Amino acid sequence: MKTAFRQPIFILFFTLLGLVLMPVMSIAEEAPKKNDETQLGIANDKKVNQNKRVRAKVSIKASPHIVWETVHEERKHDPDLEYSKVLEQGKNQAVLEQKFILIPIIGTAVCKMHNNEIPLERIDYKLIESDRFKAMEGSWILTANSDGTTILELSSYVDMGTPIPRFLLDNVTVRKLQRRLSNVKKMAEAAQLKLAQTAEKQANK
Repeated sequence: MKTAFRQPIFILFFTLLGLVLMPVMSIAEEAPKKNDETQLGIANDKKVNQNKRVRAKVSIKASPHIVWETVHEERKHDPDLEYSKVLEQGKNQAVLEQKFILIPIIGTAVCKMHNNEIPLERIDYKLIESDRFKAMEGSWILTANSDGTTILELSSYVDMGTPIPRFLLDNVTVRKLQRRLSNVKKMAEAAQLKLAQTAEKQANK
């Protein structure tokens, strides 16, 4: 019986290991140089339940307003979401039902999430309940620079409630953070450039 019980755990472990090792090697090979604008890492965020969050940050050549709008747009089109609907709406906060797909091992998950915003500064989200996840929380944090650029930081903590080593889950998560920040950076900088070009054309009329 013990052997039969352990087999699914080993299968889960080695499946995730296979999913993660190649991407992790890729990240190591493409590690940011000193002047690279993207920073990835794992840090202990003491402000939220002492959970060990994975976090990443990127410098974006766009104003906080444009970055803020872009983050909301990117969240609407997250490829990991099948749908997201508002259950309750308040001032700068909401309760959402979201269905996540393409999740390693477990496949899909329906989550009830609390979303809280401080406009142009941060978005915090936290799991209320789920049919799969034990815990999920994170933050989008914007910091304006004096040169007109914006630092965007994204942090996340996920507990799938499975006996999978934390470092495997963190490495999967850090790749998702990297992808999402890269999407926001491209979208926001394109929007900022378009705005500047429009303003220039109007000024030359």
